[in-house]
Amino acid sequence: MPRYTVHVRGEWLAVPCKDGKLSVGWLGREAVRRYMKNKPDNGGFASVDEVRFLVRRCKGLGLLDNEDLLEVALEDNEFVEVVIEGDVMSPDFIPSQPEGVFLYSKYREPERYIALDGDSLSTEDLVNLGKGRYKIKLTSTAEKKVQKSREVIDSIIKEKTVVYGITTGFGKFARTVIPVHKLQELQVNLVRSHSSGVGKPLSPERCRMLLALRINVLAKGYSGISLETLQQVIEVFNASCLSYVPEKGTVGASGDLAPLSHLALGLIGEGKMWSPKSGWADAKYVLEAHGLKPVVLKPKEGLALINGTQMITSLGCEAVERASAIARQADIVAALTLEVLKGTTKAFDTDIHAVRPHRGQIEVAFRFRSLLDSDHHPSEIAESHRFCDRVQDAYTLRCCPQVHGVVNDTIAFVKDIITTELNSATDNPMVFASRGETISGGNFHGEYPAKALDYLAIGVHELAAISERRIERLCNPSLSELPAFLVAEGGLNSGFMIAHCTAAALVSENKALCHPSSVDSLSTSAATEDHVSMGGWAARKALRVIEHVEQVLAIELLAACQGIEFLRPLKTTTPLEKVYDLVRSVVWEVAAPYIEKYRMEHIPESRPLSPTAFSLESLRKNSVTIPESDDL
Repeated sequence: MPRYTVHVRGEWLAVPCKDGKLSVGWLGREAVRRYMKNKPDNGGFASVDEVRFLVRRCKGLGLLDNEDLLEVALEDNEFVEVVIEGDVMSPDFIPSQPEGVFLYSKYREPERYIALDGDSLSTEDLVNLGKGRYKIKLTSTAEKKVQKSREVIDSIIKEKTVVYGITTGFGKFARTVIPVHKLQELQVNLVRSHSSGVGKPLSPERCRMLLALRINVLAKGYSGISLETLQQVIEVFNASCLSYVPEKGTVGASGDLAPLSHLALGLIGEGKMWSPKSGWADAKYVLEAHGLKPVVLKPKEGLALINGTQMITSLGCEAVERASAIARQADIVAALTLEVLKGTTKAFDTDIHAVRPHRGQIEVAFRFRSLLDSDHHPSEIAESHRFCDRVQDAYTLRCCPQVHGVVNDTIAFVKDIITTELNSATDNPMVFASRGETISGGNFHGEYPAKALDYLAIGVHELAAISERRIERLCNPSLSELPAFLVAEGGLNSGFMIAHCTAAALVSENKALCHPSSVDSLSTSAATEDHVSMGGWAARKALRVIEHVEQVLAIELLAACQGIEFLRPLKTTTPLEKVYDLVRSVVWEVAAPYIEKYRMEHIPESRPLSPTAFSLESLRKNSVTIPESDDL
């Protein structure tokens, strides 16, 4: 008998269906009837017949026709929403899908696996796991280490030894011994009580990263989790069933307790979960829809799931990877701006940087030489001002190797710390199977990733700070020798005037975000946790800083491409022309369908035109962006 899970006004209802020939409308009415039955006031309705509603899938939010047959429109155990006409959405309502639902509706279950052993996960691996490109399995070595670790815990239980977090309470209650028959209840209570975070939930990608990283740490074999439970957690990850994890609430010691507790809460079938199939729903329904059972926690396993720095580190992993990407792109964008402003390549001479041999500086100077005018890639623009009387350029152009260079070195330093943290055991107590004992320590303290991510934010911000000054030089006619704000008919058109203002606003916001969160500490847990890292905020604000850097450099890239238009017919170097073509082709590809639709509606007998059918010169004069050819 098919069954559907239906969301009505914040409640989830399981609705069985005896006959697939029944309609979508029947399902909606039946769900409303069950909803009314559970309400003392019938939900405010006199009868089901007076309720007008729409039915839509949770996956993709596609509206369904009420007359369609269920056997045609829906799969067995599919999740749907009944939207009642006239309802006003509460500001506290959790949508059935996270932001960017159009991306998740295209989710395809991966076929490839990454084997985790707790020792060799890279930042690139974790980002790819977050993007849903791989499933997880354990190496045979990891399985053996997990089993041996669990044997130590089982021995402690059997011998009734008093050990923190296993047979005692937590934090201030560490001296309270718990009876053996309540040890499982202790672990469930721990997860429930510590699920106290607030704020927006992590995106599916970030929640996947968090769960994958916790699995990797558990695979090291120092946490005491059973292999059976760990395999259950892996099955949940592979089905992309993701807990509702609020982004705020961790102080970064003892680890990321609140977010990891929310992660574990879904695993035990409580709270909310999300999957591409279900959208947000009660965790027990999401697990059941994927043929999974809630985890039943054994002694120590609740603590094993929630004690560690994985929230800070997984977000830090994303920050490092995005920072690495934008640092490479910053060199290309700056080189293009230098060409537009008719700068010199002399400041990038090999000998200059050999006498101040910082790795990042040398690498950035090399990239500039490889992109700018040379025997390999001559530039007509550079040739046009070769014999000008200008001696040297402004710092924002001349000093790119020194400024961009230290950003690259900062990223490399932070990546090294994050990579170590990815493959570190951060529990308490630690279970050492080789010694047959547990030892309490402080590996859960998040100071390492917290300090590193504060440093990352400060370092990467400088890419935006110097970029904004280059945008000013591009837009200011007294500095660029180009039309004001890079637009023809200034006054009638404002060009990049406010785009530059946006860049300035983002740079200013970053200045506040770059204040280190890890310089703060507040005592918690009745002074037993009397120094904390505040690493959760360090990670989240590092990501915000990097996002702003990406946006500022995007503005500079568009401005530089626009500046090139006013230097035509001269061309820059081949690699920079390729960058220009890519930007222009993307703009055209986005706009072209709308242009052609308008043409067909207003000139019925016309046929679609290729981009080159327009006058390129007239379009450039009017600041219209198109590619150089129709090879799109």
